[in-house]
Amino acid sequence: MELENFKSFGGEVTIPLEEGFTAITGPNGSGKSNTLDALEFVLGPKSTKSLRAANVTQLIFNGGKRGRPAKHMSASLVFSNTPESGSRRRLRIDTDEVRFTRTVRLGRKGAPISSYRINDEPSSATEMRRVLAEAGLRAGGYNIVKQGDVTTLATMTPHKRRGVLEDVAGVTAYDDEIRRANTQRKHVENNIETIDLFEDEQKKRLKDLGKEREQALKFKELKEESDIARTLLHQSRHRNRSDEVGLLGEERSRYLEEIDVIGGKITDGNKGLLALDEELVKVDSDINEITSGEARDLFEQIRQYQIDIETGGDRIGDQHSIFEGAEEEAEEFRTELQGAQSAHEQAEAALTSASQALEEAKQSLKSASEDEHDAREAIESGDKAGRGLKRILGHATEAVDEAHTIHAEARLRADLAEQTAQIASSKLADLEEEFEEATMVRDDLELVGEDLQGDQPTTDRSSLAEELRRLQKQEAELVGDRDRSEIRVRDSERDLNKARARQEGRANTPGSAVTLAALTRLRQSGDVQGILGSLGELTAPKDPSHEEALANSLGAGLRSIVVTDDDVAAKCISWLRQNGGGRATFLPLSKLSTSRPGGRSLIVSNNPGVVGFVHDLLEYDSEIETAVRYAGRNTLVVDTMEVARRNMGGVRLVTLDGSVIESSGAMTGGSASKSTRNAFGGGSVSSSLDRLEA
Repeated sequence: MELENFKSFGGEVTIPLEEGFTAITGPNGSGKSNTLDALEFVLGPKSTKSLRAANVTQLIFNGGKRGRPAKHMSASLVFSNTPESGSRRRLRIDTDEVRFTRTVRLGRKGAPISSYRINDEPSSATEMRRVLAEAGLRAGGYNIVKQGDVTTLATMTPHKRRGVLEDVAGVTAYDDEIRRANTQRKHVENNIETIDLFEDEQKKRLKDLGKEREQALKFKELKEESDIARTLLHQSRHRNRSDEVGLLGEERSRYLEEIDVIGGKITDGNKGLLALDEELVKVDSDINEITSGEARDLFEQIRQYQIDIETGGDRIGDQHSIFEGAEEEAEEFRTELQGAQSAHEQAEAALTSASQALEEAKQSLKSASEDEHDAREAIESGDKAGRGLKRILGHATEAVDEAHTIHAEARLRADLAEQTAQIASSKLADLEEEFEEATMVRDDLELVGEDLQGDQPTTDRSSLAEELRRLQKQEAELVGDRDRSEIRVRDSERDLNKARARQEGRANTPGSAVTLAALTRLRQSGDVQGILGSLGELTAPKDPSHEEALANSLGAGLRSIVVTDDDVAAKCISWLRQNGGGRATFLPLSKLSTSRPGGRSLIVSNNPGVVGFVHDLLEYDSEIETAVRYAGRNTLVVDTMEVARRNMGGVRLVTLDGSVIESSGAMTGGSASKSTRNAFGGGSVSSSLDRLEA
């Protein structure tokens, strides 16, 4: 055995192990046990714990009390491997001496790096263990008998002792080989069955391929016949085309001859025309000689008057059509004016009713606020009528919320009525202006018509009509653009008023949409790091059918903001106070404390009809598990109200339809709330944020 910097052996140490017995003696702590550890280290133990070390780095010499720690160590076992009877060697390496070396050195960052060598040739841990195991040398066997092993062998049962002897004799290894062989045999049998199945499939496939081959050959024959037939068809068509070309050539020759004959006739006709033209010239000259200059001027004036008469008739007809169109437009403007006046009256009536509703809502809100104030003063004065006052406070709070809602709706209706009245007034004024303009245009056209009907018209009616059509087309386009703009303005103002009403109704609620929008902008700005999001954004039901139950169980906790630590929460609260962003509940993961489900909860969770704990029915990142458990409050989800009533008392329950039963016995339920729909995964909260930010 050759050691270098192994445990307590600093430097290089050689320990001879001769044939027979070798005794190692020395005081405690001198390294007697370390020699056995080195021997077992080279043979390859399953764990360094058998070497009395937490890891391989503790096997390197640490320098002792005064020395310097080493950065590497090595242990080598040198075996004699001379041939035995039959020229067979104990180790399957063809050398008379075999050296097994295992080395450990520290890397740059202190990480251990192991290496294995057989006769100074690089090897692996698996190969080294295999060579040693074939010779019956294993670190986990009984080649090395340590302290206490003799007593164990002496006191164990004969059956266990026989197992040890078989292990030492190598019988166990053969049993292992037999088991592995049986396992391999089963795998081979399974593979053979798979091959048989594959062979059957391939035979079926070959049969199908044979049928396909026959079809392909038949197709090939048919294709060849089709090609031959197509060739014959083309040849016959070619012959027909050749015959047709010959016939067309003959017809062309005949037509050319006819063209020559017709050309001769045309030449003769042209000569006749020239003679007639000469005769016409002579006749014109004779007429000019007969008629004097005054008669020619008279004919030209008569022709000009005829042209003027026809033009004037056309212009008078155009003006009549323009007059009729102007009268139709005036009638339409009168109809629209009456409709606008009626819409204006209806808008004023709606505005009056909305104002009355607003006043009633203000009175209801004032009375509800007074009731709430009185109830709170009564609660603070004493505890005698505490329960009754709490009920009164609850009713007052509900009345206040309802009054807030009515106030917001009334405000919205009043704004809409006011907008409708303003739009109707503006539209009425526009219609009146258009009516006046149309009247003026009609009067102008009548004047123009009177001028055109005179004896000597001086205005070109066609240009006036063209200009009128252009102006009417431009006016129609402008009216369309104005109507579209008014529609867009009305829609935008209506959406803005709705958003304002929702904002006024939710501004005083912790974790409201306004507060969440403000925190979203803060997180996106990067001024405060560690804002993970609302609990509703970070969780989602595993089963969609549990969504309503989970939303009602968590309640306002869905709007709680999860942050990494209390410092982030303090910064967010300070920012909200300074910027008027509302109020919010923060869940710092570093400070939250939760309790595990107790005995009563665990007992009820196993009863029939109980689905499970709220925190087990949600999907979320393990990082926020503390916040989910805190908000869930160990609540159990049950199927129906009957199941909840059987198990109520000492445990908080929620049914699948959203009814909540507190551990104290209080029960909350009723119709489904709209706020619980799409409450998870950033559903209702994110959509509210998007609408507010837009």
